[in-house]
Formats: sequence, structure tokens, C-alpha cells
Amino acid sequence: MKEFVKTNKVTYNLMSFTGFKALLIFNMLTEGPKSYEEISSAIEHNEYLKEKISIDTMRVYINSLKRIGCEVKRKRDENKISKYYITSHPFELKITNEQLNSLIKIYKNLAKSMNIKEIIYMDNLFEKIGKHIKNDNIVNEIRKYSIIRDIDKDLLKNLMNCCDNKNIITVIYKSPNSGEKDIEIITNNIDISNGKVYLYGYGTEYNQTTGFLVNRIKAIKEIKGVATEQQPLKTKVIYKVNSPKNKFIPADFEIIEQEENGSYTVLAQTDNPFYLMQRLLELGPNCKIISPESFKNKFIKTLKDMKAGYKND
Repeated sequence: MKEFVKTNKVTYNLMSFTGFKALLIFNMLTEGPKSYEEISSAIEHNEYLKEKISIDTMRVYINSLKRIGCEVKRKRDENKISKYYITSHPFELKITNEQLNSLIKIYKNLAKSMNIKEIIYMDNLFEKIGKHIKNDNIVNEIRKYSIIRDIDKDLLKNLMNCCDNKNIITVIYKSPNSGEKDIEIITNNIDISNGKVYLYGYGTEYNQTTGFLVNRIKAIKEIKGVATEQQPLKTKVIYKVNSPKNKFIPADFEIIEQEENGSYTVLAQTDNPFYLMQRLLELGPNCKIISPESFKNKFIKTLKDMKAGYKND
């Protein structure tokens, strides 16, 4: 201990080689089935050990692991090679239902203020916890609260890289109305809204900035390069709010009419109609879209789809 405090380095004088080899074998067998040759090679090439052990010596270590409570089994692979593996051990992480409920509450509260990168870190943490818990019900209970549980992580990371590079990409998108189709997007950022993950970007099909649900993106079909600087076309929307308590007037919006009862009419110019619609939906029955007809019809269709969803339930 004195040597470690003084040098802050692990040296041969500070190690129990017997204990270290036991831990090394334990770790290998919890990762998956390993043959004598694989275990021996790992020990021989370890920077501290650098020695070859006999199969009899390895059996001594395996018997030692059994004596401390590890369940070690052996099986033959397709090449008839014997391999050892650990099915259970006394160091497994155990979580009670009370602790599980606390974990879920922590996750829900943290997720409300997290960005997408932090969500991924949190999800990876839950996966690591899951690997050390034998109770599948607990593991599944934890995982089902993940915001990105139904999203391919590799795809998500690739989309994030495209956003960082401002790439123009073509994705295969599964639309609820028209099925799978190719969509070209000038990527901007990935964000979370109402517990769902969206890719925000400039959609060339309709010449406007919008949000695409990431769990509906099946694949990146093509990355075409980096977008040049451009000013997206703005959509002009006029809406009326009947309750003065429910104001939604961003700085670049303009009140064009104010009535004595407190209601007001707003002219909104936005390059992100999807975001505007989400915010207006939050106003509920106190908000009415006046124009344009295309935006109003889309808003009405969204309300009808929501109503239909409840009827189906």
C-alpha cells in the first residue's frame, strides 16, 4: 500500500498473482464460453502475468471458483472443443421491486431535461445494469421506459453524425399514411419532443423545415454531401387564441389583432411548420387556425387522427 500511495502505479510487488489469475478467469467465463487454449493464451499475453498455465492448473482455478459459489459448466462447441462458462455467481446484482421503482422514477425525471446524447448515455447505463441482472422481468421493466427503446442505436448515431456535418441525406421513411418512401433531408439536429425523438431538417419535397420521427426512419439510403448555406422558405400561419392565459407568441411572431375580451390573433412566419403545429396543439380548444387552408386542413386531420386513435382503444 505504501508503494502504491507513493508511486500511484500497480507493480509486481503489489499483486497477488494467484488472485489476479482467478479474477481474470472469472471475468472471461462470465463473458461467454472459453476453451483452455483461450484462457491460457489470455494469461500468457497479459502484461502482468506473461506465463503459460497447464490444463491441470486451470482446473484448480475453476474448482476454486466453484467453491466460492460460482456455477461453472462445460460444453463442447461445433468443433468438439470443450469450453467452460459461468451460468451464475454470488456477485450478481440484485434489485428489489422497491429499488426498481426508484430507478424508473429517476430515469423519468432525468429524461425530461436530457438531450439526445445524454439519453443514449443513460440507455447504455441501463443496458449495463441489465447484463448483471438475471431476472429478465426486471430487465424488461427497466428497458421499456427508455425513450430510444424502439430505435436502432447505430442508425441514431449515424443520423447524429449527419446533423453535425449538415449532410444532405436520403432516408427510407415509413409514413403512417403513404407507407415507405424515400425522403431527402438537409439535416439540422436531433431533439426530443413530448417523449419522442425527432430528426429536424429541411425537407426538399415540400421546401420546408420539419421534424421526422426517428423510429419511422428505417435506413439512411444515401449521404449526398454537405449542404450549402440557404434560407428556408417560411410558412405564414394566422391563428387566434381565445384565452389570454394561454399565450404562444415567439419573438418573431406578430399580434395583428387584439380584442377587448383578451383574445388575440397572431401572424406566425415559421420555417418549421411541424414545430408550430405541435405548440398550437398544446393550446387545445382555445386555439383556432385561420389560414392558410393547407395548414388548417393538416391541423384538422391531425385532430381527427388523434380522435380516431382513442375510438380504436
